Amino acid sequence: MKAAPVFQSRIPGAAPRADQATQVRMLDGLSFKQAFATLVIALAVGLATSAYELLNDYRAMHEQVRRDMAADMNLVRGLAVEAAYQLSGELAGEVVAGLHQNPLVLEATLTDNYGGELGKKTRAAVSTPFPGLATDLFGDVSLHSRSLETRNPNGSSTAVGSLEVRLDTAGLLNQWLGRAASAVISGAARAVLVCALVVAVFYLLITKPLLKITAAIGRVDPSHPGAFLIELPSGHQKDELGLLVGTVNGMLAESQTGLDDRDRAQKDLAALARDLERRVAERTNELAREKEGVERALAQLNLANTELEKANRDINDGIRYASRIQNALLPDQGALSGVVDELAVGWQPLDMVGGDYYWAGSFGSKGVIAVMDCTGHGVPGAFMTAVVASSFSRILHHHGHDDPAEMLTQLNRLVKTALRQDRDSAVSNDGLDAAICVVDRSRSTLTFAGANLPLLVAESGELRQVRGDRMSLGYLDSPEDYRFSAHRLDFKPGAAFYMYTDGVTDQVGGASGRLFGRRRLQEVLAGVTDRPVSEQMDALFQELSQWRGDQRRRDDMTFLAFRPISGA
Repeated sequence: MKAAPVFQSRIPGAAPRADQATQVRMLDGLSFKQAFATLVIALAVGLATSAYELLNDYRAMHEQVRRDMAADMNLVRGLAVEAAYQLSGELAGEVVAGLHQNPLVLEATLTDNYGGELGKKTRAAVSTPFPGLATDLFGDVSLHSRSLETRNPNGSSTAVGSLEVRLDTAGLLNQWLGRAASAVISGAARAVLVCALVVAVFYLLITKPLLKITAAIGRVDPSHPGAFLIELPSGHQKDELGLLVGTVNGMLAESQTGLDDRDRAQKDLAALARDLERRVAERTNELAREKEGVERALAQLNLANTELEKANRDINDGIRYASRIQNALLPDQGALSGVVDELAVGWQPLDMVGGDYYWAGSFGSKGVIAVMDCTGHGVPGAFMTAVVASSFSRILHHHGHDDPAEMLTQLNRLVKTALRQDRDSAVSNDGLDAAICVVDRSRSTLTFAGANLPLLVAESGELRQVRGDRMSLGYLDSPEDYRFSAHRLDFKPGAAFYMYTDGVTDQVGGASGRLFGRRRLQEVLAGVTDRPVSEQMDALFQELSQWRGDQRRRDDMTFLAFRPISGA
């Protein structure tokens, strides 16, 4: 019999002499590492597969126990009902005795509808080293009960008692553990067998020829590496070992050339170092001159940056002050006290100031609510809101507050006049969209007129839209004598009304980067109409935020919701 193979390798860094070869311990050899890795992988895969099979078997066992118990209880139900109806202990004893034939049944009890036991059969629980685990795994299928009822002639049912069966969780656990042990043992045996086969093939194909190549490399003389080429083991001309031998032989052939070139390279390197030192000195002087120029440029840049920051602070201070002025133009939400029961306003300019404007106020039993979307946003839009606020205030005090259509007509005329857009020589073309509601609490009516803005009405669980005229206000192409349409609506207690600018519906987002749109707005509001209007607005704004995602808003946004007080 041949002796066991001895793995040999060269000592790193030592001269390549045969007498300096050392033995490789079995635990450090490739064969052992391959065997260990294969065994670990095979055991891991086997254990994972066994665990999956055990989990499926556990679930199947649960379902089988439920089906078997349901079938057994359905089988004896008729006799159990008769025993409970007749209060027969003999029949009850037969029922529980039949159920008790199942070795997993720990206790079977038949009681009448007064709680009295007509029949009961028990047995001692089997022993298990894991009682807590038995309860955790099979406690949910251990108790089965069935109400016993009789059918009356009139079709009704009368409870006459109940049948209860308690299973032995320890017995269920022992059955399942027996299956688990068989699965684990068979999986481990398969893993060991596969490991042995893989190691044997690995040693014959890789480890043994690799040892021969290692020994040949160990005999190479570093001073004449080109004279010691490695002999390739037979059968490995086209595989990785053949590639390794070819690569090593190529390295040996090139090593001698490298040794000859080394001395020449050292001389060239010394000359290069001297030249490099000279160039570094020249470049250092050049960088020093450039540094002085950069420092002067930085000083000038810092001065310009300081002046720019001051100008930016002045501009931001002016815009913040303009924001306070614009907020002062907006009405107090308490202005509609006595006219509306609930009021929620969401006014969100895109910048510190914006081009959206709203107004609310009461005149006796009537209230006026208006939402307006002026041209542009930011500072230009804010200037437009100042013009619109002044014009609308003039309308309310000089032209009345009963007819929203007339208010839109007058607002169209006043804005065109204020911006000098009522003449052919006009240099601007700005305007607004608007919606106005007049609420008459005493008559429970609401009159609406719109210029390119709609009104949403939620009443009796339905949500509908009232469209405004397809005409804007103040623009060059807005006829000064255009007459807007008024829509008179009777409302019931609890009705809600919604007004908004296109900054709400024109927000881009979603998976495909589309507009939010009026249809989605109505879908969101339709789902929350039973809530207070403030909560409805919060739900809408939350939906808008989720819709936008990382997208930035592109316009000012105003949303106004209210429930008027009904005089009915």
